[in-house]
Amino acid sequence: MKKFFLGALLGVSTLTAQAQSNSILVYGNLGINSSKSAAGIKTNSFSFSPAVGYQWNDHWTAGVNLKTESWKTGSPEIKSSVFGAGPFIRYAHPLSDIFAVYGQLNTNFLSGKTAGVKMNGAEATLFPAIGVNLKNGFALNFNFGSLGFTSAKVKGQEKSNSFGLNFGSGAGFGISKNFGL
Repeated sequence: MKKFFLGALLGVSTLTAQAQSNSILVYGNLGINSSKSAAGIKTNSFSFSPAVGYQWNDHWTAGVNLKTESWKTGSPEIKSSVFGAGPFIRYAHPLSDIFAVYGQLNTNFLSGKTAGVKMNGAEATLFPAIGVNLKNGFALNFNFGSLGFTSAKVKGQEKSNSFGLNFGSGAGFGISKNFGL
C-alpha cells in the first residue's frame, strides 16, 4: 500500500507549479487517531494545525500558526486538550519546479487542561520537510522528524521543561496553497 501511495504521489507530482513570490501561503495538518491496548484501554485523539503566512520570495515565508489537540483515554475517561498560537518562519530551497526542501520553526504559546487541571506554557519546534508542488499553487508537504522544546506550568505544580529530538521516528503530511497577490 505504501509503495502504491508513493508511486501515485510521484505520478501526480509531475504536474508542475512555480513557487510564488509575494503570495499568501495557507497550510494545515490534520490528525485523527484511535487505539485500544491489550488491557482494553481506549484512546482517541484529534489534532488540527492551520497556518497562514506571507511568502516574500522563493525562499522565505513568515506567518502565524495555530494548534489544537484533544484526546480521551481510559476508563473512567480522562479528557485533555491543548490550544496553541504563535509565529512561524520557513526557509525553502527549490530543487526543481516540482520539489523543494525546507526547514520551519514553529513557536507557540500554549494553554490546556487535563481532567480539569489547567496548564500554560510555550513550545518551539524546528523540522525539515519536502514540498511537492502540484497544480495551481497547491503542494503536498512531508515532514520527517523534529527538534523541539516545551516549557509548561501545570496549576499547583512546578514548571517542567522537555526537549525532544525525533528524526526518522515520525513523519507528517500536510497540504498547502499559495494565493498570488
